[in-house]
Amino acid sequence: MLSIAVSTVRTRWVGFLGAFVALALGTAMTAMMVLALFATQSAPHSGPQRFPKADIVVVPADPRGDPAHLPASVPAGTVARIAAEAQVTADRTFEVAADGVPADVGHGWSVARFTPYRLLAGHAPVARDQVVLGGGSRSRLGRTVEITTPAGRGVYTVVGVTGQVWFEDAVFFTDAEATRISPPVNALVVTGNPNITTVKKAAGAGMLVLGGDKRVDADPDPSGGANELMSASSMAGTTMAISTSVAAFIVIATFAFVVDQRLRELALLRLVGATPRQVRRMVLAESALVGAVAAVVGCLLGTLASGVLNTWMIDHAVAPRWFEIGVNPFALVIAFLLGLGSALAGAASAAWRASRVRPIAALNDAAANRRAMTPLRWLLGLGMLAGALIAGYLLRDTPEIAVNPRKYGMVPLLFTGAFALLSPVVVRPVAHVLTWPLTRLGATSLLVRQNILNARRRTVSTVVPVVVAVGLVATMQCVQLAGDRARVDQARQQTRADFVVTPERSAGLDAKAVQALGSVPGATVTTVTPMRIYVGTLQGDVVDTLTGQAVPAHALGDVLTPKVVEGSLQNLGDDFLVIDQRTAKGDDLTLGQRVWTWLPDGTRHQTTIRAIIQTGLYGDATFMSAALTPAGTGADRAWMTLRPGADRDDVARQLGAVLAHQPVKAVPADAYFTHMKSAVAAKSATAATVILGISVGYSLIAVANTLIMAAAGRRRELAALNLAGGTRTQTLCMVGTEAVLAAVTGVLLALCAGAATTATQRLSLSRLVNAPQLTVPWTEIWQTAALCTAVATTAAVLSTWRTTRGQAIDAMGARE
Repeated sequence: MLSIAVSTVRTRWVGFLGAFVALALGTAMTAMMVLALFATQSAPHSGPQRFPKADIVVVPADPRGDPAHLPASVPAGTVARIAAEAQVTADRTFEVAADGVPADVGHGWSVARFTPYRLLAGHAPVARDQVVLGGGSRSRLGRTVEITTPAGRGVYTVVGVTGQVWFEDAVFFTDAEATRISPPVNALVVTGNPNITTVKKAAGAGMLVLGGDKRVDADPDPSGGANELMSASSMAGTTMAISTSVAAFIVIATFAFVVDQRLRELALLRLVGATPRQVRRMVLAESALVGAVAAVVGCLLGTLASGVLNTWMIDHAVAPRWFEIGVNPFALVIAFLLGLGSALAGAASAAWRASRVRPIAALNDAAANRRAMTPLRWLLGLGMLAGALIAGYLLRDTPEIAVNPRKYGMVPLLFTGAFALLSPVVVRPVAHVLTWPLTRLGATSLLVRQNILNARRRTVSTVVPVVVAVGLVATMQCVQLAGDRARVDQARQQTRADFVVTPERSAGLDAKAVQALGSVPGATVTTVTPMRIYVGTLQGDVVDTLTGQAVPAHALGDVLTPKVVEGSLQNLGDDFLVIDQRTAKGDDLTLGQRVWTWLPDGTRHQTTIRAIIQTGLYGDATFMSAALTPAGTGADRAWMTLRPGADRDDVARQLGAVLAHQPVKAVPADAYFTHMKSAVAAKSATAATVILGISVGYSLIAVANTLIMAAAGRRRELAALNLAGGTRTQTLCMVGTEAVLAAVTGVLLALCAGAATTATQRLSLSRLVNAPQLTVPWTEIWQTAALCTAVATTAAVLSTWRTTRGQAIDAMGARE
């Protein structure tokens, strides 16, 4: 039977072409995403990056003994002690933002000689108003640039540019100017072959003395770039899971369809003496041969396409500019095995049915195949439906998962798969309803109706990829949009403010801007200062690292109103700490407990947990007293609340007047949250382009591929129709109408999957957000539905037009 399988593939390669294309493209899609995922899993930059030419680097330690984050600094006394023992160079690092220049951090120039930066043009800064741009263009030389720093806004002249590094976009000032902008020393470079033991003794407690490979801990990203790849890794992982599932699903269905089309041929083999086992072996051998070649071709195509994906990810800020998808043999082996395995899985289920065909069935020339649901299909379909319902029910108490498509993605995938697998059950009743108006429109319409009702396997083969394409858009987009809206709605519902003031760039609100806001009559100011804090027991054991928000005590419960689970937001005092339920449970913290709280500058304060609030949708929901904020720490936003009797328009004019010359902007709170929704939606749309676009595109190809294969298998049927008096135009209209009705059936099932997903997700979101709004991406759904219908109709009509060329009597007598 193996020789027969090889001969069948060789002589009837046209019949296997559709399956070959489906598998090759599916494997290509899988290979591309597996390669991308593997590329995000390794750190591309090894060894010290920021200070590769320093002998020793001294940095402050956090309470856990790890390198502390900015604005932690080395105390002046420590600097003096180390300077008495060795040569030192102070490094000051601070946030900057520049007009028209990619800049995020500032340094003093003297430390540049220990870093990878090297002048490419120009000279070092020597005057207070001169700067060197890291990675800047030579065309910038001699031009002025406006730069915002923690000390305010200033105009500087570009006198030099250096090569670009991967870990930051820096601006170098003179040492004197860097000291004026940010007096604290954030790291100390020690040179001159110092004795590390002597330096450690001089540094004392609370400092890390790093030498050799340990200097990597002084880098902005000690992971060597792995941290910057987290977003890319998340996207690649989600896309790979979806695309692999779609590819496997469609490949399995395609190979099963190919075998179904050959049932009469296989029955003839049984009639001449082939055993069921021999039939199964032959079908599996054919699938293995076609699958292996198609999978190899798919791996080659996926490798080539990964370059396009690489460029797209960088251009859309999904991955850093240095990201590169390389050729990984192990990833390609995985893609090959997934492709081949999908082909064999689809062929195996169909081969089992084929091997049980009774020889007498070979005498049946009818193409009717009403029974499309098999026990395995029932089991898988009902299993996926039950899995989706159970997963949604179990996750109803974890809304923070329901807003994350990567974590909640199993629910829409299971619903889409379930409705696709169970589609044969509803094809007949839906077809009755959709084709009822056709019964009064003549013989051609009656043929359309009966073809759909009788050839259910063929109809289902078209319906399934449509369900997958439209279903993925409906379910995944509903989850994404509802989650994004819930995040913003929760923030709006928990904020009682009329205006919000934010910096125009990323350097934060400076002291002058905050002072100016306080002079606005008729409004109160609430600044919010995010910072990384450490919480520990009074015995000094650190239990967690949190993203805290420093706010005035009077603002909680008045301007900021998180839902309180335990305690109260009244009379908080100046030593309060408010944590969420997840933190309290995970760290075993209780209401009223006294804890140490370490701030970014290294200081620590005893604080009291005054309230435990509901876990939010934006991660840690932690608040602390603004009275503990370290000096020089800038807020990232300020909420303005109207006093009773104040006129809104008058306050808006006053805000505009006092902020006229400040690097900040004030907008109404509603407009701020509306803009936030738009920004989040734009970001989600970017992710959806690759996450869903690849899978939907493949599904569209599968729709066309299935209909082309079906047309080839209907050659004799269409010829008989022609001989019975039907014109070619009538035949094309009949086939086109069948394709439209199949596509419409698929769209209806996809909408059911979307509705089920939305209802399930709403159960979770309603626990955090009051009346979460129903968000349905109608535009994207109807665009995808129209595209599926157009592709299905075009593929059906064109393939039928090609099949019905020539004399009908010749087609009736042709070999299969």
